[in-house]
Amino acid sequence: MDFEQLFKDLKSDVLALVKDKFGEEGQNIKNDVAEFFDQAKAKLKRWTEMLAAGVITKDEYELLLKSQKDLVIMKTLNKAGISKIKLGHFKNSVIKLIIKKVLLVIGL
Repeated sequence: MDFEQLFKDLKSDVLALVKDKFGEEGQNIKNDVAEFFDQAKAKLKRWTEMLAAGVITKDEYELLLKSQKDLVIMKTLNKAGISKIKLGHFKNSVIKLIIKKVLLVIGL
């Protein structure tokens, strides 16, 4: 598994999700997304490697990712008046996207 490529793909996919869900407002939060991914990279790598090695289950991996959900702080969207509910749905979409992509890459 090439984690660096996976990480790059995840970041790109999340940016596409931002653009899809928030349109023009999404253009303003690219830095927020990049900041989140930079902060989460080490943990994501460790957890993904543990999942791939069978040290943790898919459910445990999902739980670990959900524990980071509050770190997906989209300051710019919040300032733009996007509701907390819509931001919450977006955070859930990010977690689902990461899980789906990682499971696909590691073949689970």
